[in-house]
Amino acid sequence: MIDLLKKLDTVLEQMRSFIQETHKQESAYPMVFHNYIEEDVSSFVDSRWSLPKEYVYFLSHYVVEGVTWSTGDYINLQIYGARDLIRGQEGYNYNPVTNEVISDWPDDFLVIATDEGDPYCLDLSRGDSAIFTAHHGTGSWDFTLAYDNLLMFLESVLTAPGLEEDLPEASCATYYELYITGNGQDKIKTLLLLKKILSCDYAQARIALEQRPLLIFRGVEAGALRVENELQHICADYEKKKISLAEFLQRG
Repeated sequence: MIDLLKKLDTVLEQMRSFIQETHKQESAYPMVFHNYIEEDVSSFVDSRWSLPKEYVYFLSHYVVEGVTWSTGDYINLQIYGARDLIRGQEGYNYNPVTNEVISDWPDDFLVIATDEGDPYCLDLSRGDSAIFTAHHGTGSWDFTLAYDNLLMFLESVLTAPGLEEDLPEASCATYYELYITGNGQDKIKTLLLLKKILSCDYAQARIALEQRPLLIFRGVEAGALRVENELQHICADYEKKKISLAEFLQRG
């Protein structure tokens, strides 16, 4: 548990730095990540909830105002702090207009974040911090596993839009860009990799390959290493460039 909390501290500090840099560039939309701890979060949560220890730790340290994440796959992700957690259940497991419990909501699912109405939840019956999600507005809730644990979920917000890769559990604060610079040793293999990374068809991959240098990844080092391994495996022509957090935000 101690090692896990240290990793959470690292990711939380990355998130704080990210928000501070964003605030400098977009002062018209103030976002604040406070540098203090909610010593007692119990007053902000339902006493019936049995929360994982790492999530309680997160709640005590994630004290924010006006913070949303438009990174990675997210459009406008709001991760709830302790003060917003009960309100965050409204419309999912509870109807605040009729003061009634919503019957089709899974009893043990706690909404910890939402992205344009799509909930991200803990299943409190499991006793771990696996994160589940589902699309709203489909008539029923069809939840799937989104992240194996809370740490991976938090790391996912530190990836640039549209260029993300699944991140391993280890945290890292260094950012990189990867570019395709040529056809590589085998052009066909390069095109097939581009199809996968860009989620496009073969014809679109051929057009993209002509637009070199072609940016194929922007994000933290862990993700860059994963993409770089694939590039090296097919002997691709590529360039790896280290960038600052400010450059990451500007180009994201």
